[in-house]
Amino acid sequence: MDLAVAAGYSLRYIGDVERGAKSATLRTMKDLATLLNLRLGDLISRAERLLSYRDRENRTKVQVSKHVDKARRMKR
Repeated sequence: MDLAVAAGYSLRYIGDVERGAKSATLRTMKDLATLLNLRLGDLISRAERLLSYRDRENRTKVQVSKHVDKARRMKR
């Protein structure tokens, strides 16, 4: 069963939340946590770890991109 439908939310809304286009309310997060058999605090902790990992990954990509750009300029 689809998570959005099972939780009573539209696919579009959940998709917007996943992409960061919209922010979920605490009520929405509590509903999703309950559906996933998690405590709300555990869901938030997992989301924080995921976001932290993504932030580190994005910073690494930016740093690599800067080095690549610098190397390309040096070749000219």
